[in-house]
Amino acid sequence: MVNGVSLTVNSVTDMPDACVVSINLIPHTMAHTTLGDLHSGSQVNLEVDLIARYIARQLQAAKA
Repeated sequence: MVNGVSLTVNSVTDMPDACVVSINLIPHTMAHTTLGDLHSGSQVNLEVDLIARYIARQLQAAKA
């Protein structure tokens, strides 16, 4: 979630020093949420889905 808006991730690219996440925003979302007010460099609140946390923990345990 970005600023309380649930979004679908389009792609994730792992970089040596970062992770680039791409999402698609439709006009309705832009017009009816605060996301339309954002610009490059805006600070946002990110929330990770509980299932994603569970999967990440399972993958870490499998590596050990």
